[in-house]
Order: sequence, then structure tokens, then C-alpha cells
Amino acid sequence: MSPNPKTGDLARTKMETPSNKEQSHHVPVIIGNYAPFRLVLRETDSWMPTLEQINSREYDYVKLCRLSGFIDIGIAPFSLGISFDGSLVLPASPNFKTRESAFNKFNETLGILLLGGIYSEAVQPTDISFGTLFFDGYVKQHNGGTGHEASFHKAIQTKYVSTIDVISLLNPKTINFTELKDAYKKGKEYFSKLDKLSPSLLLNGTSNYVKHQWGEGLIFLWTSIEQVVNIIWTNEIIKNDIDGEEIVDGRSKFLKDFRTWTTSAKIELLYQKEFIRTEQYKLLNKARKSRNDFVHNGKELTQENVQCALNGLFSLLSLVISSYQNSDLLNDTLETIYRNQRGDLIPKKTTFDKEEVTHWLSLPPLPGDNGWGNKEYEIIDDLVLKPLK
Repeated sequence: MSPNPKTGDLARTKMETPSNKEQSHHVPVIIGNYAPFRLVLRETDSWMPTLEQINSREYDYVKLCRLSGFIDIGIAPFSLGISFDGSLVLPASPNFKTRESAFNKFNETLGILLLGGIYSEAVQPTDISFGTLFFDGYVKQHNGGTGHEASFHKAIQTKYVSTIDVISLLNPKTINFTELKDAYKKGKEYFSKLDKLSPSLLLNGTSNYVKHQWGEGLIFLWTSIEQVVNIIWTNEIIKNDIDGEEIVDGRSKFLKDFRTWTTSAKIELLYQKEFIRTEQYKLLNKARKSRNDFVHNGKELTQENVQCALNGLFSLLSLVISSYQNSDLLNDTLETIYRNQRGDLIPKKTTFDKEEVTHWLSLPPLPGDNGWGNKEYEIIDDLVLKPLK
């Protein structure tokens, strides 16, 4: 998809009488939704519904369905559309008609944005939907997406949103479309120096980490580490044999043999040749041992195990991007990932001061709650808790 010059800028206003427009003035699209929820604003946009408008479902649902712009993600003559509510929109072309192909492209884009400084989590297969893009730049989500993110976006776009979820529209996070576009350009520049690294793989590693899914997180992160190690190995160890005359016949083939040169052996040699520093060397070896213990012995993982892989990976990425000058280049991005990590299962704080609470919603009481009173309720003797002897 790309903007149609005949329809002009997305910000113009158009009034029309009811017609068969929906049937004849649209194209099919594939829509992807992800966390966290944030609005994507053009320069002239604002979003300030009152609490009363939100609770009564009188907010501007039409604006949530409007596109905010297009980004060139290398699928010319089409582009990726991004709507006001943050939905990602791809054309339903033969390249993206399957859930898998759209899934890969969505996460590749979000992975590039992540290195460009914009935090996002991976789109899940269940959060991909089929939809319609009208020629005037408005998106309607249809079926296919049964996941939480897809269901939430469809609900707020149609105003059939639950009482609990609708509060997300009050003072949500926002980002300017130009900022998003600049971040994609920056991330693309970084990835140009990481030609064998999969943006989708990187994104899935960080997404699983913030959700406390240690096993999945470690597998994705370690695989990304192996890809980056191979990039350094190819560029700094093998390149002399590729670019120049081979010193010993067969040496280049020998250096490319992954059975001889395992990842641990490559890390050791790269450390000795000072492409990897002591700090990264320690992190990578801890991550490697944790990965091997988990894969081969089923050893339980902890956050510390996976954190070594995360820190080691971003240090490696920083070194490669900066030509081995700065191992902290991506520290801001790493801190953003940590800030989005899910909290403890049982919150440490259960009582809040009045000034800490801006809005509240009462929940219906259950038997045993202070607000239940003396009302009758069903009691099943077999289910009644008894003291342990």
C-alpha cells in the first residue's frame, strides 16, 4: 500500500452520502497488533477525551481507525501503513496472504524499530487479522485475530470495548509518526552492519524476556548471539582468505566449518584477538553454560541466567555497530527493555495513598469480601477449607 495521490493528504475532510463505497472503494489488508498500546500521532493530531466520554463510549472511534502514515520497509511498490491506534497494516498481496508471511514481516519491522530506539514486543500469530483499507485512509479490522492485542484494537475501534479495557484510552502513551519513521531509518542503518542477524529473532528474544518466559527467551537470545558471533567471525577472521590469496589451500573452508569451530571456540578466539572484551566474554560464557544446561539437562532457568544472554547480546551488537569502539552504544534501548519487564506475580505494594489513585472502579464483591454483607450464598462442604492437622 502507498498513499494515493488522487485522494490527497490524510488530514483533509470529506463528507459523503451513503453509497456502495464500502464495496468498491477499498483494498484488502493484513493487520498486526502488538504491545504496548500507544497512539501514533501526526503533527496536527491530539487525543484528549474526557473520562466521561470514555466511560460513555463517546470518544472519537473513527480517528482510531485512520492511518497516520506509511513507512518504506522494502516491499515496493507498496508500503507499511501505521494507523492512529498503532496497528500495522500490510497489503493482502500474494506475499502476505498467509499468517506466517505477515507475521515475519511485522516482527522484522518491529525488530528494526527496537534497535532504532522504539520499544515494541513481537506480534503473535493470533494477533494478525484480515481487514479493509478504504481509499481515504481508514482501516476496518475484520476477522482472524483472536489474541488479546487484536481483540483489544477491534474493540476500541468499534466501541464494543469492556469497562476495564476502555480506561486504556485515557492518557495513553503516544509517539509522533515522524519519530517512528526516524527510528526505523536508524534501526535499518544499524542492521546494515548486522547482515546475518534476524530482526524478528532479536525481537522474540526480548519479548519473551520481559514476559518472564525464560526458556523461550534464552533460546531466542542465544541464537541471536550465535548469529552476531558468526558476523564477527566472518568479517574479522575469514575475510582475509576470502578477499586475498589463500595462505594454505583449504584454510578458508576449514574456518567455515561449524563442526570444528563451535560457537564457544569462536568466542574464545575472538576474545584472544580482542574483538570481544572481558566483560562480554564473561557474560557470553555464563549464557552459553545456562543454555547448554537447559537444552541438554533440563536445568531450571532463572532471570539471572537469561539476563546474561540479554546483556551479552546487546554489548556484542554495540561493538559491531560501533566498529568495536563502544560496547554501551545500545544501553538506552536495553534500559527500555528492562523498564517494560513485567512485575512480580504478587505485588509488593497493596495499599496506596489517595494522591496515588486518579480513578477507580468498584468490583462486585464475593462471599468473604468486606462488601458482601449478610447475603446468602452456596456452600459445598467438600470445598470448605479446613485447618491442617
